[in-house]
Amino acid sequence: MPILPAKSAAPVPLAPPALNGARWKLAVKSLDLSPQQTRIVELILQGKKDKQIATELRLSKHTVRTYLNRIFLRLDVTDRMELAMRVFNDCLKR
Repeated sequence: MPILPAKSAAPVPLAPPALNGARWKLAVKSLDLSPQQTRIVELILQGKKDKQIATELRLSKHTVRTYLNRIFLRLDVTDRMELAMRVFNDCLKR
């Protein structure tokens, strides 16, 4: 029986490494979100899950989900990947 590699607990970032840093932050800030929503989007782009975001920001998981739903509605996206693509496209325009 083959030995399977252990599951990695590290988050998989949604943001391509080549475009990380200042350009991403500018693109995220251009979305016209609140400071807390902006921070949540940055954490999503780092590949963090709801529970990890909640722990880092000292919020409940339910509060994080509420923020995400409002971000999705405001930006007219349906999920994290679509959100990442929106930021990616905005980043390329800069």
